[in-house]
Amino acid sequence: MGIFSSTDKKKGNTEWLNLDELSLVDVSKELNTSLNMEPRLFNRFRKEEVEEMLNEASLLKAIEKRGYPHSKLSIEVLNDYDNRIYVKTFDDQILIHMRLKVSEFHLRGDDEKFPMVYIDWLLTQNLHHSPERLKKELYFGQEYPGLNVFTEITNFIRILAKKLGSSGAFNVPEYFHDAVLFARKFRFIDPEKEGIFRALIKSFRGLNLRLLSSHIHKDRVSFSNGEPYRWTYGEMISCTDPYLEKKVFHETYFKRVDEIKEKFSFKLNS
Repeated sequence: MGIFSSTDKKKGNTEWLNLDELSLVDVSKELNTSLNMEPRLFNRFRKEEVEEMLNEASLLKAIEKRGYPHSKLSIEVLNDYDNRIYVKTFDDQILIHMRLKVSEFHLRGDDEKFPMVYIDWLLTQNLHHSPERLKKELYFGQEYPGLNVFTEITNFIRILAKKLGSSGAFNVPEYFHDAVLFARKFRFIDPEKEGIFRALIKSFRGLNLRLLSSHIHKDRVSFSNGEPYRWTYGEMISCTDPYLEKKVFHETYFKRVDEIKEKFSFKLNS
């Protein structure tokens, strides 16, 4: 599915991380580069190596099961830190587009920095379906239905993060439904944001995700006391470094998430 509808997404009200202060990490200091060489992902991984990671994540097999047996991989390097991965049909139509960066990640009030893969853009689309015919079934930001390969994509990104030697990956989901999909492997850094997110899911358990996301982004959801609810962006992180995992997601974090989750509930406005 189309996870993000715009690149370099709006920051919103973020208290834990200032994206404007991110500095890029040179992952290729020791490597010789040349414009005549084949593009390498983050100036390190050849196309064949990226394809191995995609296979390890079972992503290409999943695409084949969706009806695309002859997909092909291409890599576009914008610079040493900003790279695009495409999986396309045999006639060059885009099935998957990932734009990834490597950035130094740090929490507010903390001097430690961690190299992280930043998911700047993520798109999947099932071109077998007509967008006109399925218009009512599309999420915000979509032109085509997704491929339902999100688990495999996040597996790939975590594999890539490990092989890069980074501490994990992070993103800023623009829509509620994006956050729900990321929540399988990612959590909001801010425990209050995570708690509100979990409270939303709990309050509308059983409601179709597409419909719920539509209600949220059309401002049709409010707190149970009648106060309007507005979706705001927040950073979600998936750690591959055990040290960072324990540093961010500790006992106090989970206790606060549970407190917020139990404190708030939501309702649909008529």
